[in-house]
Amino acid sequence: MIQHLNNYKVFYEVAKYENLSHASKILFISQPAVSKSINILEKDLGVKLFTRSVKGVDLTNEGKLLFEHIQAAFNQIDDAEKKLSTFSSIAFGHLRISSTQTMCSHLLISYISEYTKLYPNMRLSVNTMPTSKSYEKLENKSIDLALVNKQEILPKNIEFLQVYTLHDCFVCSRDYFDYYNHVFNYSSDYFTNGNIMLLDKYHDTRTIVDNYFSKNNIFPTQILEASSMDLIIEFAKASVGIGSVIREFVQEELDKGELIEIKLKNQMEKRKIGFAYNKSNKPKAVIDFLKLANK
Repeated sequence: MIQHLNNYKVFYEVAKYENLSHASKILFISQPAVSKSINILEKDLGVKLFTRSVKGVDLTNEGKLLFEHIQAAFNQIDDAEKKLSTFSSIAFGHLRISSTQTMCSHLLISYISEYTKLYPNMRLSVNTMPTSKSYEKLENKSIDLALVNKQEILPKNIEFLQVYTLHDCFVCSRDYFDYYNHVFNYSSDYFTNGNIMLLDKYHDTRTIVDNYFSKNNIFPTQILEASSMDLIIEFAKASVGIGSVIREFVQEELDKGELIEIKLKNQMEKRKIGFAYNKSNKPKAVIDFLKLANK
């Protein structure tokens, strides 16, 4: 069969248009070459495939049978080529991303939503962990991307694309604020008198807040620790105390007056938030995600 593949292609075009000259134009070969291919195929198969007609050629019964099978074969080849072309334009693979639980729910989820719409065949793994752990996993290439706080000194081979600037602050409800002022006679010493709600010491945010306290000689006397910032936000709305949160994550509550920001004498440093990646581990999936994040 292999030696007849080109002749079958010639036969297919002649049979489809029932015209030798038209087939020669489609195939970019001369009409005598078309005739020669047909003659060779008829000789090798031992059957007559065409008869001459006024308009061109007509298929014999044997020719019709052969064309039926050849047409199905070429249709399958065309279909396979179209599918392969489609597959080549779709991203396949596995992208591993990490973030803190808070940034995942407030920031990362919007990127994931858009990315999965653009690349529906990409397998995604999303894990929550402290920023310091994300940097470690980027270094040993056990993850591909991480939405993190930018460190002052980035680890070797780690690149950073900033996408947000965030602000730490302290908030409480209007009821708690009124209660505090009534009990403590409008004292501005909130951290000594108030119930201060902080993330536990496993979180990088807690380290940032503790460093701020240390630099400003602040020594909270009553601390409630929580495992997530979302929990602190709910506690603050429930008038439990004064919570350490990121302003952008409670902006709606601040705008509505559900929460009040406690004014600090010295503002906390802004946080640079972005996607970190190992420049020696940058597959196409990472490049595509970074393009999306950098829009």
